[in-house]
Amino acid sequence: MASIFLSYRPDDDGAYAEAFLGELCDAIRLLSGGDTSLTVFTFGDDAVVDGEWTRPAAQALAECTVFLAICSQRYFLTERCGREWSAFQDRLHHHETITGRRPKAVVPVAWGDNGLYGDLPAGEFTTDVARRADVRALVRLTSNRSRYRDLLGRLARHIVEVSRTDPVRPAVTLLPYAATPNVFRTVGDHAARPAGARAGFPSQSVRFVVAAGRRDEMAPVREDLDFYGPRRADWRPYRPLRPEALATQAQAVAADHLFDSDVIDDIEDIVGVLERADADDELLVMLIDAWVVRIAAHREALAEVDRRADPATGFVVPISATDPETSQAREQLTEALSRLLALRSARCNPMLRIGPDSAEEFEQELGGILEASRNLTFRSADVRRVAPGAPAGSRPLLDAP
Repeated sequence: MASIFLSYRPDDDGAYAEAFLGELCDAIRLLSGGDTSLTVFTFGDDAVVDGEWTRPAAQALAECTVFLAICSQRYFLTERCGREWSAFQDRLHHHETITGRRPKAVVPVAWGDNGLYGDLPAGEFTTDVARRADVRALVRLTSNRSRYRDLLGRLARHIVEVSRTDPVRPAVTLLPYAATPNVFRTVGDHAARPAGARAGFPSQSVRFVVAAGRRDEMAPVREDLDFYGPRRADWRPYRPLRPEALATQAQAVAADHLFDSDVIDDIEDIVGVLERADADDELLVMLIDAWVVRIAAHREALAEVDRRADPATGFVVPISATDPETSQAREQLTEALSRLLALRSARCNPMLRIGPDSAEEFEQELGGILEASRNLTFRSADVRRVAPGAPAGSRPLLDAP
């Protein structure tokens, strides 16, 4: 019987998504003559803890027969969702290698706008049953019940058929979460663009630059090293209350504000980072650990950013309330940082936020910077975004009065 892995963002119209899933499961069971062996795995953000697949999520991804994706705009901007899709896609390619067959086991459901257009990852394994209509609208409006029931029936028949006739072979092993690529950013010749843009959703890009040290770099600088890891991007200033890396939190905020994002921590190449961001019309946000004012490479990089960066570049400097060592040294560290960022600190700058002392305050401050950056960019840069929904030529025309 069918075993469905539901890939979604829990905050995307959760009640309606749950209603859709429940009615789809009822339709599948009805089609199967009351067979109760249908299994649905729903994890959301609980699929990953401390940068690793949870055991139940890893088992579900390794054994499910259908991958059902609720494809909202934010879905394509969410790192976890891109890695879930990639893990199942790897199983599909392995299945084809062993059997020579291509089951249409990826079921994307258009959730918002006017459907999914353009390319999607694993297109040869993807069904079009629910790609051409806004399923969210069908769920919400009673006037659409006839179309909605028809869609549920077609989805149920497809899922049952795929699961019965050619179930995807289980994975012997699953790549660790960190080693699983985000497939939405690594498709064909468009690796720099998120899949959502090709599917009909607009997006704007932001690049987060983590100006923090590795654990070995921070050892001569401060005593408490629990906030650092083997990579600079592992910096976790809000632990233990929020154990995930600050870069992960930042990408989640970016997705909430409809930004595609990536993370780099190559401080030594900061000039190249600035030049590429300018060439690609990307926004730039610096995530700065105040302690790096005591590391020569970081001081040089921050001074270079202050001289060269666009006015829309944002700066966030967390001072966590759960880090007493940093709180105690706050005055000395921020004074040194203000000298490095002299042009940014010379006046009241809304793009520079020093001291969000909690993860929640950080998310609010970063959200404000992203919106301010977007506004500054729209005033001064070429606008290259396209209207959401169907491509040009498919828009409705209204009769004149």
